[in-house]
Amino acid sequence: MATIKEKILRVRPGKQKAIRLTEVSDVASFRTAAFDINKELLAKGVKTDNGKPPYTISKNARTGYLYILNNIINE
Repeated sequence: MATIKEKILRVRPGKQKAIRLTEVSDVASFRTAAFDINKELLAKGVKTDNGKPPYTISKNARTGYLYILNNIINE
């Protein structure tokens, strides 16, 4: 079983990953992990599209999925 941080970091640059909400125990823990990862990456100078954070977490209750978006630009 992968940790939350590993799940977030597996998403390739410019792609998104959808995880069913039934498989997620706490959306806030994903957002907290993404915030910590974003802080580390921005300190290293990672470039993103239009000033967005490197990783974005989005929950859509209507579709029943949690989306992990990677906004890092491939150089």
